[in-house]
Amino acid sequence: MKGEKIIIKHVYKMYLKKIAIFTPIFLLFYGINTYGLHAKSLYLNPFGQLESEKWVQESPIQFFVGYVINRVVNNLDLTHWLVVIIGFIYCLTAIIKFDLNNNSDFGIFKVLYFSPFFLILFTWMGKPDPITIGSIFFIVTFINSPLKSLVFTLILVFSHPQVALIYFVLIHILKIEKFRLHNYLSYVFSYILYYFYTLNLDQLESRFSIILEDQERVFATLFNNFLSGVLSLFMWLWIPILLSGIYKKKEFIIAFIFIYIFIFFTIEDTRIFVLSSVPLIIYLFKNQGFQKSLITFLDHKALYILGIFQIQKRADGRIVDGWSWLNFDFIKELTTRFTELTYQLVDLIFK
Repeated sequence: MKGEKIIIKHVYKMYLKKIAIFTPIFLLFYGINTYGLHAKSLYLNPFGQLESEKWVQESPIQFFVGYVINRVVNNLDLTHWLVVIIGFIYCLTAIIKFDLNNNSDFGIFKVLYFSPFFLILFTWMGKPDPITIGSIFFIVTFINSPLKSLVFTLILVFSHPQVALIYFVLIHILKIEKFRLHNYLSYVFSYILYYFYTLNLDQLESRFSIILEDQERVFATLFNNFLSGVLSLFMWLWIPILLSGIYKKKEFIIAFIFIYIFIFFTIEDTRIFVLSSVPLIIYLFKNQGFQKSLITFLDHKALYILGIFQIQKRADGRIVDGWSWLNFDFIKELTTRFTELTYQLVDLIFK
C-alpha cells in the first residue's frame, strides 16, 4: 500500500513537471482568451437572462460552479478566471487518474500532445471544454463506481448535453468500457435533471437552431479548405494512425464517420471534433499497434517539437494556428509606434 502511494506520488510529480514546462510554451503560442465573460452575470444567477449568445446556457455547469465561488470572492471577473483554472485542473486530474488506472508507461498525454487537443483547450479558453473532456475521462476511469459515475455524468451532461450523448454512443461503438445498469441510470437521471433545469429558464436558445439558421455558413465551413480541415482533425496523429493501419478497423471507421456527421452541423470543425473524439482517442491509446507506431514515430526526440505546431479549422473554413499578440492593446500601440518610427527613418535616409 505504501509502495503504491509512492508510485502515485511520483506519477503526479512527473506530470506536474511536464505541465510546468509546457504550459508557458502553449500560452506563448496559443494565448489567453476571454470566452464567456459576456455571460458573467450568470455567476450571480445561473437561471438569469442574457442579451446575446443565450445558447451558452445550454452548458450551465460553469455558471453553477461560478455561483458558489462568487458567493465567496464577490468579484465576477475573478470568479470567471477561477472557474477557468478549476476547469483545467479538473481536466488534467481526470487524465492523470485515467493513466494511473491503466497502469501504462505509455501515457495518454503523448497521444493528446500530437493532436490539436491543447491548441483547442488554450485557444477556446473560457468554454466548458476542459470540464466536458475531464468528465468522460473520470467516467471511464470510475466506470464501476455507481456514485462516482452519477456525479461525473451529471457534470458531463450539464457541461455539454449534446457531446454527452456522443460519448455515450462512441463508448458502445468502440467498446472501450462496458456500461452497467448504474451507468445507464446515471445518464437517464442526469438528463431528467437537465430537463428540469431548462424548464426554469425563460428562454433557451439551442446551439443547433442558431447554426442551422445560417446553412450557407455551415456549408462554407465544411467545404472551404476541406483537406486542411481533415488534416487538422488528428494533425500529427494521422502518421501513427496510417502507419498502424488502425484506420481500416470497422470500429474506427464507424466512429470517425459518426463524429464527422455531427460536426457537419457545426461551424467549429476542429474544436468540435477534438471535443467529441475523446473516446476515439482512448480507443487509439489502448490499441497496441497504434502505440508501437507512435513509439516508432517518436524515435527521434526532436519530433516532440512538432506537437507545438497545430492548426485548426474555424468558422467559414478559416485555417488558423494560434492567436495574435495584437489582441493586447499595448502590443498594438508598440507595433503602430514602431511602424511610424520606421517610416520616419526611411524618410530621413532617402531625403
